[in-house]
Amino acid sequence: MSRSSSARGGAGSGVELLHRLVGGDGGAALEALLDGFEQRHPDVSLGDVTDENLSLEVKSRILKEKPPDVWIEWPGKNLKPYDDASVLGDVSAVWEAGTMERHYLDGPKEAARFEGTYRAVPINIHRINNLFYNVSEAESVGIDPAEIGSPRALAEELNRIGEETGRLGMLFPMKNPWTVLQMWETVLLGEHGLDTYVGITDESASAHRRAIADALDIVKQYGEAAPEDKLYTSLTDANARFTRGESVFFHQGDWAAGEYAEADGFGYRDDWDHVPFPGTDGLYAMNMDSVVSAAETENPEAVSTFLGYVGSADGQKRFNQKKGSIPPRTDVDTDAFTPFLQDQQTAFQRSRDQPLSITHGLGVRPAQLIELKTAMSTFVSTWDVEAVADDVVAAFDTRA
Repeated sequence: MSRSSSARGGAGSGVELLHRLVGGDGGAALEALLDGFEQRHPDVSLGDVTDENLSLEVKSRILKEKPPDVWIEWPGKNLKPYDDASVLGDVSAVWEAGTMERHYLDGPKEAARFEGTYRAVPINIHRINNLFYNVSEAESVGIDPAEIGSPRALAEELNRIGEETGRLGMLFPMKNPWTVLQMWETVLLGEHGLDTYVGITDESASAHRRAIADALDIVKQYGEAAPEDKLYTSLTDANARFTRGESVFFHQGDWAAGEYAEADGFGYRDDWDHVPFPGTDGLYAMNMDSVVSAAETENPEAVSTFLGYVGSADGQKRFNQKKGSIPPRTDVDTDAFTPFLQDQQTAFQRSRDQPLSITHGLGVRPAQLIELKTAMSTFVSTWDVEAVADDVVAAFDTRA
């Protein structure tokens, strides 16, 4: 276990923040956030502690009745076990004291509250339903990505590209089961719509078994069109290969674009671009981080001050500019963000709905997520659509 800690601010009331944002864009984002907080609230001492096994450490400390004041965690159903145990603080006053309720869309609000009570402050948003494409490769195979109307139509195009041109239609890394699960949930959303997607995540999976199996069948077709080494290819490797022009398409969350900005001669819009995954136009499927507080803290006023800053336009601008994500608030000035992230923010503001990601814990409980990843591991080893559909239904039926 890797742990480190630091103290900031003055000698007044203290707040302890537990997180796992160390190094890279995550570490830079947190540093920017905490610098901004210290400048505006020098009277509040804030100590941050890092732990790579964050969830386990938080649960251990709760059981010992010594929880951290605040910690960074996925919101949504990922927090349901904490809410069921009544260990999360009610942060509704933070939302109501300023302009947060006015400037957050319904999706982030939904992920932050249980039965009308706010339990979290979302701090960033990553979109998962992006279909990235190589501009010149798409032109060379005679395809307009914006005209592909559904996930199944994309499968047909991938097959055509391979047969008629010999080029690779889409890289599909499968070394870790979460990339397969993310593909499946995106296909499900695009092929069968938001109502079916929500119905499955809201404990009606058995009623939608045919849609679950159909989405798995489409993912199987993507797998058949992918390179032979797909089972041994990581996200990082596949992303690097995409930047080298090895495929027309690549599906991933917007975090993948960070590498594109670093690649020489691979410019946004000129060399690479993106569209919403087929069938998901107008939907902004979300992965988020949030800050939550313990039900009992020694310095509730200091905790509320920190949460208020996390939910502020200034705090979210600082954090997301470094993180490569967009702010959940719709009033944040994004002029200093990359053109890609500015486009993502515009799409977020115009979206008609913001479904919560299954793969990243917002749309399912932790126990369900474990079972779903297990099902996807089975899927890529057997490609048995019907058997794995049963496993997926059973996973969604898990209540723990």
